[in-house]
Amino acid sequence: MDSMFSTIFILSRRFLLALVFAAICRLLFLFFNPSLLNFPTYQLFESFFFGLSYDISALVYIHAIFIGFHIFPSKKFYQTNFQQYLLILYTLGQFVFFFFNLVDTGFYPISGRRSGSEIFDMAFETNGLVLKYLSSYWYLFILLLVLTLLNYFAYKRIACVPSKFLVQTNNKFLSIFIKVAALFLVFIGGRGGFKLIPLNPFDAAKNTRAELIPLVVNTPFNIIISAKQPALSNKNFFSSKEELIALFNPIRQLTINKKTQPPRNIVLLIVESLGKEYVGFYNNGKGFTPFLDSLMQHSEVYMHAYANGKKSIEGLPAILSGLPSLMQMPYLSSIYQNNMIRGAGHYLQEIGYSAAFYHGGKNGTMSFDNYIALSNGGAYFGKNEYPNQADFDGYWGVSDRPYLQYVAQEISKQKAPTFTTVFTLTSHHPYQLPEKEKQRFKEGTLPIHKTISYADDALRDFFLTASKEDWFAHTTFIITADHSAENEMPYYQTPQGKFEIPLLVYKPNVALPKKLSQTVSQSDILQIILSEAQYNKPFFSFGSGLNTDSNACAVQFQDGYYQFIQWPFVLNFENENAIALYQLEQDSLMKVNLLKNPNYALKIESLSERAKAIIQSYNERIIANKTY
Repeated sequence: MDSMFSTIFILSRRFLLALVFAAICRLLFLFFNPSLLNFPTYQLFESFFFGLSYDISALVYIHAIFIGFHIFPSKKFYQTNFQQYLLILYTLGQFVFFFFNLVDTGFYPISGRRSGSEIFDMAFETNGLVLKYLSSYWYLFILLLVLTLLNYFAYKRIACVPSKFLVQTNNKFLSIFIKVAALFLVFIGGRGGFKLIPLNPFDAAKNTRAELIPLVVNTPFNIIISAKQPALSNKNFFSSKEELIALFNPIRQLTINKKTQPPRNIVLLIVESLGKEYVGFYNNGKGFTPFLDSLMQHSEVYMHAYANGKKSIEGLPAILSGLPSLMQMPYLSSIYQNNMIRGAGHYLQEIGYSAAFYHGGKNGTMSFDNYIALSNGGAYFGKNEYPNQADFDGYWGVSDRPYLQYVAQEISKQKAPTFTTVFTLTSHHPYQLPEKEKQRFKEGTLPIHKTISYADDALRDFFLTASKEDWFAHTTFIITADHSAENEMPYYQTPQGKFEIPLLVYKPNVALPKKLSQTVSQSDILQIILSEAQYNKPFFSFGSGLNTDSNACAVQFQDGYYQFIQWPFVLNFENENAIALYQLEQDSLMKVNLLKNPNYALKIESLSERAKAIIQSYNERIIANKTY
């Protein structure tokens, strides 16, 4: 005979302790990411309140075995050895919870979002970077140990004895009822409430500002949910295919006038983490890219260009295949990763181009080599193919300056016309400069600034070398970024500002200085490439259609909701409805939601229709493997 509820009562106290420490993790996340403090205090309190359901859900998953031992206790439950076992089990679970939350506490300024299960894919690629990360975030490692120890000793202070206030009983039916009720509560806690659909990150958008979703959701929950990888579902916003295609059609064909010139070589330079905030041309001369600033004076420059995601693995298929990752997982990590897909290299090889992709990173990094092979994108060259392994930076791959010099020489060996994609590397976290370069560049206010200056200078040398080659004068250079990184200006920390990237087109000896005000995204770069190559066959792209579509917009999927940007408007869309509209010219920090303002009803309606068409088309084609 035992006290009714006794083990469940002990469990409730221990679980409550875990929730207290979950709130401490959220407080630390807020403290180390002060950009989130720009919002009213009551909204921050709301974030903590709504975050409680996410904490409960994550902790139920992590402590499932621990919880089971309390609901179905053995006869040895109160014995010292058994309690020591439970203590170890609990502490390990809490360590995991703390670890992943603290990882994002440091990484959020760079990624701009909570990590999902893709964090494990990245872990396999870091290898020698582990010690570097630990040295960069040593204070978080100390916090991890402190939290674990504090939680350990706090747990030990919770007495494990039957409560004298609980009634003793031998009633087996009542005992079974109590256990079933406890299991039911655990089940409800794990799925996040009584709703028909289990809790998801996008549910947070209903209760708080989009910018505060990362504060509401915890990283372990995000990892658990993304690991499940729910399949996309078909949407039926439009019953008629004709109506859908009229609003958005990913099958494109360019109108090319009679070809009056030989095909141009095309060099696409994707600069790692080159956020718009770092480029002086966009910020009244304040920046870290003097070479790019000067090149932009002689280029077509897109003033409102956006990344479709916040990770390199999301950026590459968006840029080369016009395919953004409009789902919880990056496309290349999703269950659809083996779908048929085509890219710029494939299209251009059809019309006689040679195609090559260069990245100084370790072969296999971010699945770039798999993507190039799958999309028939041409030859792939990684770190393994680079001739001088002494230029390896010890972490990610070959430093930018020597690698770009190598690429300039390799282009000269290729059969013209040629399409070459170069993905730089050094400005990737942990921002490691070659030893001999460290004194050349001044420290900025962020760790990335020094490596951006280095990458910019490496590009200067690349163009200097390339300008001496015969192919240079007949080449179109397209320069952009895979995504932005950490920012310090409030504007670039907003949900739309953190996606802003540079985009320019430079043609030597061709007078093109022009500022283009249309909204574009990485998914539009494929069309720029094909236009330069005078490609006149059908192609697939989720870009908005340069110079052909007055409704052109950039789209991202983040924290469970879609963001559609049509400068100066930003529409947030979740499930089947718009949830926010912002006007950037009047409200650059996105603080005033215009959704209920009748003056913007027509704009909300038109953008919502566009959003529905893109979402329905995207889901249908991904599910049916028709992304080509």
